Amino acid sequence: MQYWIPASLVASLFISGCSLFPEDVAEQAPETKPVAELKVPAGLVAAKKPAQFDIPAAPNAPVTEVELKSPMQVLALATNSRVEEEEKEARIWFERSEFTGELLPYLRKNVQDFGAEKQIEITQKDQDALVFETGWVSRFEEEGFWLWKDMVEKEQSRFLVVLEPKSHGRSVGLRVQLLEHRFIDNDTKLSAIAQKREEVYFLNRLVDKVATVELAQIRQKKAQSRQITLTTGFDAEGNAAMLTGQPIDSAWSQLELMFEQNGFLVNDLDRTNYTFFLTYQQPEAGFWDSLWGSQETIAVPLTPGDYQLVLSKSQVGTSLSWRDSSGKAFTADQITALHQTLVQIIRKDNIDL
Repeated sequence: MQYWIPASLVASLFISGCSLFPEDVAEQAPETKPVAELKVPAGLVAAKKPAQFDIPAAPNAPVTEVELKSPMQVLALATNSRVEEEEKEARIWFERSEFTGELLPYLRKNVQDFGAEKQIEITQKDQDALVFETGWVSRFEEEGFWLWKDMVEKEQSRFLVVLEPKSHGRSVGLRVQLLEHRFIDNDTKLSAIAQKREEVYFLNRLVDKVATVELAQIRQKKAQSRQITLTTGFDAEGNAAMLTGQPIDSAWSQLELMFEQNGFLVNDLDRTNYTFFLTYQQPEAGFWDSLWGSQETIAVPLTPGDYQLVLSKSQVGTSLSWRDSSGKAFTADQITALHQTLVQIIRKDNIDL
């Protein structure tokens, strides 16, 4: 009798199989009924039908090849550059800034320097030095395989570079126009889209030159404005120490950046008493550093081992007391030698101390 329940359950499933497994929904296609055309009352205009937006066929239109390439965009890489909406030409606008001075001479110099760097002949074509013409600019492509690869010249172009200053002198447009183009291996002509791509590509190279010069000026100004306040002196206990004008919390965070890059390993720290427990090991330049031309590491005048660095508030900002592993303070000579090296590291790593 203990088997009658499963048996009756199986029987009931077979009997009610039709209701448990309904027909596939995809097979039950709904019945479609045509929709009567909308009747528009007198005095009103019917809405446009989708077919009214279709492009009519042109039976006699010539078949042209379509370029399957993304369009080139003018890149406003410099902070003082912009591109106007609905611009049809290869043109970008520059605004006068604290780094440019007089904008027109600044852009003239960048155009001439670009030609000198890229070995492109650039000739002034007017008395006002607003129109320049380039020599042939070559485009190369890589051909071959592995050790037999070579850069092969494929095409050449000549451009007109026009400076378009506004009357107030604070804005100057830089426009590029393709004068002549030729392929090395054939006589194929550029399409209108390809011609615009060539103009925009050359314009972007000019803008990149301006942006590079601007970035160098920004870095130079930042380096000049940033003052290193780290000096030598004495802490509250009368021991030789280093002093910085930075608040103690700022000095703490900046020291952490310095440790990571210059051979110091932070074994432990006591944030309550502002104490670092360090191990110093002179860093060695690795293979990748030499390969990519990284800056030479600066050796700190410390023997490899354990040290302590204690920060405390002072009248000028923060004092940095260096001690050995047993807590003995550094001598004045040790502090002086260490200070000279840390100033070099601060300049190299752009640390605020």
